[in-house]
Amino acid sequence: SAELFLERKHYDGVGCIVLDVRMSGMSGMDLQKELNKADYHMPIIFITGHGDIPMSVEVMKKGAVDFLTKPFNDEELLQAVGGRQGRPRRDDSKGHKDGRL
Repeated sequence: SAELFLERKHYDGVGCIVLDVRMSGMSGMDLQKELNKADYHMPIIFITGHGDIPMSVEVMKKGAVDFLTKPFNDEELLQAVGGRQGRPRRDDSKGHKDGRL
C-alpha cells in the first residue's frame, strides 16, 4: 500500500515506481504528492484504466515520466520501466523533468 511505502526507509538506488491512479487507501496521485514533499527522486510511471488527458497532464507536470492506460501490453510497460530506471524524475538544478528544457 502507499501508506506502507511511505513508512519504509528512503531508497535512493536504481529503479522506478509504478503507481496505479486508483489504489486502496491513498491514491497514486496522492502518493506522488507525498513523494514530492519528501523530495523523493525515483522516476514514477502511472498506469490506469480510468485516466484522461487532464489527469495525465497533471501527473506529468508533477514529475511523472510516463502515463500508460489500461489495457497495455507487457512490452509497453517494460519499455517504460527499462527506459527510466536510474534516471532522475527531473533535473533539480534547472527544475525540468529529465533535464530537458
